This record gives sequence, C-alpha cells and structure tokens, in this order.
Amino acid sequence: MSQKLRVLIIEDSVLDAKVLVGLLQNGGYEIDSERVETAPDFSEAIQRRPWDIILADYNLPEFNGPEALVLLQKSERDIPFIVISGGIGEDLAVQIMKSGAHDYLMKGNLARLVPAVAREVRETRERTMRREAESALHAANEQMRIAHEIQQRLFPKEAPALEGFDIAGLTQSADEAGGDYYDYISMPNGCLGLVVGDVTGHGIGPALLMAETRAYLRILASHSNDVGHILTQANRVLCEDIDAERFVTMLLVMLDPATRTICHASAGHPPGLWLDAKGESKPDLRRNGIPLGLRPDTEYAASVPQQ
Repeated sequence: MSQKLRVLIIEDSVLDAKVLVGLLQNGGYEIDSERVETAPDFSEAIQRRPWDIILADYNLPEFNGPEALVLLQKSERDIPFIVISGGIGEDLAVQIMKSGAHDYLMKGNLARLVPAVAREVRETRERTMRREAESALHAANEQMRIAHEIQQRLFPKEAPALEGFDIAGLTQSADEAGGDYYDYISMPNGCLGLVVGDVTGHGIGPALLMAETRAYLRILASHSNDVGHILTQANRVLCEDIDAERFVTMLLVMLDPATRTICHASAGHPPGLWLDAKGESKPDLRRNGIPLGLRPDTEYAASVPQQ
C-alpha cells in the first residue's frame, strides 16, 4: 500500500511541480500536493492544513526559498523544508542549509529526492513522537506533584496529646503520591478515632477522593462513636460520587481513654496489627466488610470493645 504524503510545493513552474510529484509517486508515495508561488499563498497554506514536507524552489518571480523558510520558522511548525533549484552557487546552498533548510537538491539531478524526502519525513515523525512523549511525561509529573501536595495536606501535622497514651503516625509511600492515608479524629465523650486507609490508583483522582473521604469521616465521627455506623454512612455517600473502578479500604478504630478499650470496623483493609505492652501480638483487627464505594447497601458493624 502506498504511503500518503502531503506535499506543499513552492514553484512558479507547473511543469517542474508535476515532475516532483511524478518522482515521488514512482517512489511509492500517494501524493496530495498543492503549489504556491507567493508569500501570502504560502502563509495561508501552512496555516490552513498540515503538511508532511515542503519542496521549495530557491528563486521565484515574487518569492524565494529563504523567505519561505523564515515564514515557516516564524509559524513554529515542524515541517521538513527541502530546497530544489535550477542552479545557485555553493555559497548560497550552504547558507540556506545553515539557516535551517533540511536538504538541498539540484533540479538537474533529482536522484536523491525520494530518499531525502523519506529520511526527513521519518525524522520529523520521530521528533513529533518524542515531543508528545515528553509532553505526556511532563503532564504526568505535574499531576503527581499536585497529588503529592494534596496528600501531604491530608496527613496530621502532629499526633494528639492524650494522657496515659503515646500516639504517633507515619506513612512512607513507594511512589511520589500514593493513595495511603492516616488520620486522628476527635470523637464524642473524649474518644479518639484512629484511621488508616488506602485509595486505589495514584495521582490527582485518588488524592481528591481521599480528601473527600476524610471530610466525610470527620463530620460523621464528630456526632457518633459507632465506628460501624460511621463507615456505613460514609460508604453510602461515596457510592454516589466515585466510579466503578475506584474504591477505598479503611480501618477505623475508636480508642476510649476512660475504659482503655478499643473497637474497630474495617472496610476491606488488611488486618491491623495490635500488640500488648510486652510487644506480643493480640488478635488482629480483621476486616468485617468490603471496601467503601462498591455497594451502597453495605452495613458495617463495630467489633466488641477490647482491652
């Protein structure tokens, strides 16, 4: 199958333009071409549609190759520019190449036309792919930077002071912005909520979802000590807001300083490790429900208080 090639020809001779098109067709290209011979027509053509290559005569009655090259460079379009002339001195050929032309051919010797065009079109496409990849990488890095900033604002600035308890928290993400989250939440009757959560995915979306989840938890926990009820209500609201591919795992623990007991509810989160004063393991704080955001009718129950 012939490769399509969009060619803009700067040429005052209709016959010479047809020769160029014929050579490219014989070289295996399906040509879509347009011929211009003035600066206004050239400027309008490069603005109106994309081109794969420009073939320019050096001298025309009202226009010339160097002027066309300047106009192309001002347009900031990456289009290969090959000069084809009936005869100019070597100094002029070198000068226009230094100015940015990609190649120079003599009209009397066009054997290099097809390979020169093939080379320049290939290299231009490679440059375009590289720019697109770099742009995508930059956009991804910027998203991760914003997500990281959002995530850092969610973490507690310091642990709460609670008489008789040493409280501390730390998260270390493998990526610049993971979906990990932890928090301390004030609850009624002097109780303290301890939260560990994780949102699927990375980037701005998960960071914003965790910010939303954090807000819901804080509002709900300010009015209730029932960790199961808190997760149940948070889940119903989140199910209305998030897509099917997103969900949140969460372990919510209520610490009652007065009785020195805890109870928990876990929405699909890995079991929490619980140690006694000697560092020996107590029963894990196991999950007792599916992750948040999957089914709006899910009911979460609090565990019995444990010392």
